[in-house]
Amino acid sequence: MQKDMQHKLTRLLYELNALDKGPIQLSALALEVGVTVRTLQRDMNDIQEAQFPLWNPAPGEYAFVEGFSLEKMKLSGAEACLLVLMSDMAASLGSHFEESFSALKKRLLTVPEDNPFFIKMVHSGTYKDSPLAHTLEECIRARQWVNVCYQGGKKACYPVRPLKIMWMEGFWYLLALTEDDKLLKFRLEKITSAAALDKYFPYNKNVDKILRESTNIWFEKERPLSVLLEVSAKCAQYFKDKIYFPLQKVEKEFKDGRIVLSCQAACEEEILPTILHWLPHITVEYPSSLQNRVKEVLQTYLEGIK
Repeated sequence: MQKDMQHKLTRLLYELNALDKGPIQLSALALEVGVTVRTLQRDMNDIQEAQFPLWNPAPGEYAFVEGFSLEKMKLSGAEACLLVLMSDMAASLGSHFEESFSALKKRLLTVPEDNPFFIKMVHSGTYKDSPLAHTLEECIRARQWVNVCYQGGKKACYPVRPLKIMWMEGFWYLLALTEDDKLLKFRLEKITSAAALDKYFPYNKNVDKILRESTNIWFEKERPLSVLLEVSAKCAQYFKDKIYFPLQKVEKEFKDGRIVLSCQAACEEEILPTILHWLPHITVEYPSSLQNRVKEVLQTYLEGIK
């Protein structure tokens, strides 16, 4: 028994160090280590169950997800081995020990930039902790596909790559990508079920950039709408001190205190609420389609006043 444990420790140490250098092929590694591919597959399962973030870019190939490394986590190969072995043993030591060890693993192995949450506003609403929420959090951390069933206008299920759990404009959302790379936002309370799928994906660094540039839930991956806005002298300082529009930039300052801003939006809905909020101190200079949209909204409002 002790000899088997020593063999497994030696093997895990070799595998973890190999993973830390880049993707590994189980067939090639099996020849190096002198065991079967099936044994290595069990080791990969143990490593994943110990919450080391692995993904398989191709059949028989494994790698740490992008951004994760033992060095970054300040773990030696030996320490990583102990985490894998203790994870395997924790269940047999009682629920209290298992829960404590699980919490310890999460603190040690979570990649900082891979935080599953994105909170756009300072004051967030109550996040409902639930088994469904835990599934989503774990799949985001592990970069694991998940099948989400959603009750919108009608119930539908979507296999997606979960990216972030976001708080925006008073609601919690799951941000995810479909197989054809479409960006979806699911209201969390309308998700009826979430089941992890047996496939993984690399982290998309563009997500953080897209979220940083967003101003509300109407953001998309691309921002094709170029806009010019003039802000009155009375409110110009607010727009110099704070970013109200995506990719906001001061293009011109007048002697009387007025400024001209440019921004890039995904669609009119992404910036229209902010424009309406600052009326009459803001004017749309370009494009004419957005000018007309503002006029239509105001006209509809005025017609509704009795």
